[in-house]
Amino acid sequence: MTRENMTRVAAALVMLVGGAAGALAQAPADPGVVVGVGGFSHIVANVEKSVEFYRDVLDLEMPNPPRAFDSTQWIIDMGNTPGAQSRPAILRIPGSKLGVELIDYKDIDRQAAHPRFQDPGAASLILTVRDIDPLMAKLKAANAHINSKGGEPATITGANGSHSRVVFVQDPDGFFIEISQRDPAPPTSAPTTSNIIGGAFEIIVADLDRTLRLYHDVLGFQTQPPTAFDGTKLMMDTAGTPGAQFRRSSALIPGTSVMMAFMEFKDIDRKPLHTRVQDPGTAILQVGVRDVDATMKALKATGVTVISKNGEPVMNGTSKFCLVRDPNNLFLELFQRGPRLQ
Repeated sequence: MTRENMTRVAAALVMLVGGAAGALAQAPADPGVVVGVGGFSHIVANVEKSVEFYRDVLDLEMPNPPRAFDSTQWIIDMGNTPGAQSRPAILRIPGSKLGVELIDYKDIDRQAAHPRFQDPGAASLILTVRDIDPLMAKLKAANAHINSKGGEPATITGANGSHSRVVFVQDPDGFFIEISQRDPAPPTSAPTTSNIIGGAFEIIVADLDRTLRLYHDVLGFQTQPPTAFDGTKLMMDTAGTPGAQFRRSSALIPGTSVMMAFMEFKDIDRKPLHTRVQDPGTAILQVGVRDVDATMKALKATGVTVISKNGEPVMNGTSKFCLVRDPNNLFLELFQRGPRLQ
């Protein structure tokens, strides 16, 4: 591989594992409709089994045990899951404002989705670590599914002498986790005792241009220009998508330093996801907005599906919520808090 290609691959990998966030973090908060972020939720088949993976193998922080199943009415109405009970387990990513919420449902029909990395709607959690080797040992001991070729991290050397080691794995429900160790390590607010030092997330999309128009024009994300399609073998082998090409973009969620990435594949079979909120494999992003009603109407005008009961927001005290599904099957839980609702 030429030095030019190595440099290009290194840049792509660093972008994937959150390197763009450092460059974008200095941008002012966007004054648009999105003003914050909550958790990145995964619908799982068994919350205890998922907790064992995220807490005990990946070492995410979990201050409290999973809640008991309940049938809270506003949650049922928001997700339009009549008769269902749900229970969440909430975890924290050291060095990131992005939380991870694992949600289990019962008393309702569920059909598990097991997307491949290239399938539109496949969601990835991105974790940056201080040392990837002890985490790899834990993943192998837990018999975790490792997607990267050879079951080992790929090592990339950039033109500036930086190094990245990257591996892709899957959790018990098939969600992808991208883990990277970077040298030099990026700045972090994580405690020195934590191996994990940052987090972000990524969604695979069917049409990158259409997706960016939605997130930029309607939700106010300051999206970066898409890259050209790239089929570098090392990158595709690391992602577990040999022979494919990809292009991507990224953006900070307005009002935060949390990065969201968008990736589109070609030259490989793709099957778009179309799940319900209760189906294991569904991903939900919680985003704070200035005005739920106005945001919902703007999204509906672009063809986005409103999931909440009767196609309307629901109230919980002085907060308002609405669940919608974007064109890539990423569910957006819009929430609005504050005196405007009182």
